[in-house]
Amino acid sequence: MIDDLPKGLTVRHPVAEDQPRILAVLDAWWGGFQGEAGSRERALLLPRLYFQHFTTTSYLVEREGEPVAFLVGFHSQSRPDVAYIHFVGVDPAWHGRGIAKALYRGFFDQAWESGRRHVHSVTSPGNAGSRRFHERLGFETLPDAGGSPVRPDYDGPGLDRVAFTLDLTRHREAGGAGDDTTKTDANTRPRPALRLAVLDHVFALDHLADDRDPRDDAWHALVRAPEGLTVVRNASADTPAAQRWIGLYDADAQHGLDVPGLLASLVRPLAEAAVPVFVCSTYHADLLLVPDPHRAQALAALRAAGHEVVDTP
Repeated sequence: MIDDLPKGLTVRHPVAEDQPRILAVLDAWWGGFQGEAGSRERALLLPRLYFQHFTTTSYLVEREGEPVAFLVGFHSQSRPDVAYIHFVGVDPAWHGRGIAKALYRGFFDQAWESGRRHVHSVTSPGNAGSRRFHERLGFETLPDAGGSPVRPDYDGPGLDRVAFTLDLTRHREAGGAGDDTTKTDANTRPRPALRLAVLDHVFALDHLADDRDPRDDAWHALVRAPEGLTVVRNASADTPAAQRWIGLYDADAQHGLDVPGLLASLVRPLAEAAVPVFVCSTYHADLLLVPDPHRAQALAALRAAGHEVVDTP
């Protein structure tokens, strides 16, 4: 049914009693993405009917009885050549292990055997990791009438979506073209996945235009440039909330200077999620700062891109 799952995992079709178990893990898996509104939206996407009427085209992956991943999909009633992937989730602790790809492949095979020749799906515009995942598997974007990949109000007022389609015939003829395991060029090579720790410090940034030294030793980094001195220091009690930054640092910081792509794998998903960043590089890794008000959005984007984030209160 589903091939290439990591050892120790089992897969089966879900039943109605699995619905509350999956709802219970959604917020943790999505890292609180988009706050309370995002939590409500995710829960509304998985009513019980999916686990009553679409069980044979959906999958639940477990380890010792606990959910690890799921795919909820169905075969269209009104379009006999189309199958639809509605919702997919993978525990962030299992990201980068090929689980989502195995679920999609299983769904593709079942859809093909049932006479379906196209697979459709949608994702949120801010979910950069999901967009890249679909594109690597060979999905094509279905733009709106103006050519934009984002379809405004696609699922209702304020619920914008990016819509995808996959031609199963072409996909099979190409031997799974678009699968990231078959590509080696610089644009599609799998990006490195990191284990990031959220540091206990809360940081602030100062710019000393007159090039003088900082007034005390409570700093973490100094960068002297033609326009003055940039200081990364501990935030104080007087630092406004909008000017407080959290720090993320590689929990396995022993990569040195000769490993390409590490910083790009962090900055790109944050840029796509519209999260500002400030970076200080060390000999072994990079200290990545993001504004504290963007904490939930930043951590969700990094997790969606395949990184593990060890958050702290």
